[in-house]
Parts: sequence; C-alpha cells; structure tokens
Amino acid sequence: MAYLLHPLRVLVGKVESVAGTMETLTSADFDVRIRNPEVTATVEVDDEASKWARGNHGEDEVITGSQMGQITFSTRLTKGATVSTKPSWFKFAEGCGCLPVQYASAGWGLQPRKQNDEKTMTIWVFDVRRGGTAPTAVAYKFAGCMGNMTIAAAGVGKPWMVNFTFTGKLTDIDMNIANASILEAIVAENTCAEKFINASAYLGSNSEKVSQFSFDIGNEIQPIINQADATGFAYHAITSRKPRLSLNPLMDTHDIYGELVYGTTGCPTSYPCMVGNTGANGAISLHIPKGQVISAAVANREGLVGWDVNVKALANGVTGAVASGDLQPEVTWEILQGKRS
Repeated sequence: MAYLLHPLRVLVGKVESVAGTMETLTSADFDVRIRNPEVTATVEVDDEASKWARGNHGEDEVITGSQMGQITFSTRLTKGATVSTKPSWFKFAEGCGCLPVQYASAGWGLQPRKQNDEKTMTIWVFDVRRGGTAPTAVAYKFAGCMGNMTIAAAGVGKPWMVNFTFTGKLTDIDMNIANASILEAIVAENTCAEKFINASAYLGSNSEKVSQFSFDIGNEIQPIINQADATGFAYHAITSRKPRLSLNPLMDTHDIYGELVYGTTGCPTSYPCMVGNTGANGAISLHIPKGQVISAAVANREGLVGWDVNVKALANGVTGAVASGDLQPEVTWEILQGKRS
C-alpha cells in the first residue's frame, strides 16, 4: 500500500458564488503557493461519558452531531505580474472579509469592508499517496469557510508572510478521490515574494527603525447554524473585526509613551501608520489611516532600548470627515500594491 505522505499535502481554494454552497474546483484554482497546510476535523458528540442505569459499568453510545473543521496555512506575500494584475492570494483575503479595489492601471488595494462579511470559500486539502504518476489522494472537503489573516515579517530582509486560519463546515473526507489527477496540472503563480528591506515604517509623521512587524486583521468568525444541513451549519461568517499592528521601534525623541497616555489618534499626515514601500508602481505597503497606540512596553533590541508597540486601527472617519480622502469611512486599513493614482 502507498501511504499518505504529509510533505505532499496540497491545498486549493475558491471563493463561493453562494455562501455555503461548494464550488467545483479545477486545476486553475491551484494558483497560490501554499505553505504548511494543516487540518483539524471535528465531529461533535453529545456526551463522551454517556451511560445509562444498567447496574454495571458498561457505557452507552454517544450521539454524533455537527461536522466542522479548521484549516491553517501560509503563503509568501507576492505582487501581481504587473501593477494592474490582482495578486492570486487576494482570493483567500476575500474569504477573510477583504475587498479588492482596483485603482485604474496604477495598482490594487485590499480593504476590510462589511460587504464581504459573508464572502465564503470552498477549501479542499489533499493528502497524496507516495509513488505513481497520477496518485490517488484523500481529500478533506470544506465549504462555507471564512477566516482571519495576519501579515508579518520576522526580520529585516525576511519575506512578508500571510498566515490564514479558516473555519468551515466539513462536508466529506473522501478516502480515495478519483479526480486527484488535477494535482498534475498545478498553475501556481511565479512572482517573487516581497521582502522587508528598503522599506519605511511610520507612526504618524515619525519615521521609525523597526526589525519586524505583525498585523492581525482581527476577525471573529461564528457559524450560521442550519439544522436542515447535513453538517449542522449553513456557513461561517464574520461577527466582529479588531485589527491590530505590532512593531518594535527603537526609542528616540518620539514620545510614544505620551501618545499612549493622552490617547493620541494619529497625526496631521496622510497615513498615521504605514509599513512598506510607497510611490513606485511596484511598491507594496500597509496603511492605517487613523491609528491609536494602545500599549507600549520598554524593550531591549540588539542591545539598544526600544518599544514593543501595539496600534489599534480605527475607522477612517465619517462621511465628510475622514483621515484619508481616498478611502471609505469604514476602512480601517489597506494593503496597497502600487499606488492609487
């Protein structure tokens, strides 16, 4: 028997046209270089210690119920082949409630928008058997998936990593999937990953020296329960968003502690918080139009004194009074490929 080899695991996903309705997957959907996919399948039971009064220690059977699962994976952040090409990984960001916005031929933005609170995905994970030119596979099939996303660089010169955690209904574990031959026609993107070097980092108008950063878009995911569905769920969706930026600037004359104490919410600049490269068509950057420092711990970095800072990404504003006139009032952050104009 050819056993399943964990390093051969493959993940594929597609945005659903109807929330919770599984999409048909093809080889064209294998368009993102996925790393470290992991699956946790859960079948709920009513009472593991179930026992009825029978005069001895014999246990009773449990009743199995709803079926769901969690899928985690990463990808390196890449840009499109051209500045006007939407990056392939944006589809997974859509499944995290983000809306891709095209700026004519200048670039693409990725924004958190409530209209995508129920933009679900079909995700399949394949465990492939060793050997053979077209091996069969086990497929874990999920529908109605929604997720959370973090973007981070672990150090200077390190790649920007995008980490995903999805939750969805588990519709099947196919132990010998017949159409595993689609694995032979993977068409993953071939653009290089963005790296954290030759990049800026700003808190307000202050240019900071940081060695790493992490941005959590902060989605809370809850199920839409549907007792008429065989899994017990219709799909999963976003119920709240709490985006947070963490970074480690060296301590200088910038009074970060004072901003924390007085609750300062940004500075009179276009982007109170920014990480990345701006201006050039090939740039990639993270913008927070209105941010607030919510914690600042004194830290040691390379033998120097610094800060470990957490920034809360606030709403851009209200109609007629926004921090950035280029963004909708509800937008708390944007990943920008290229520029807006």
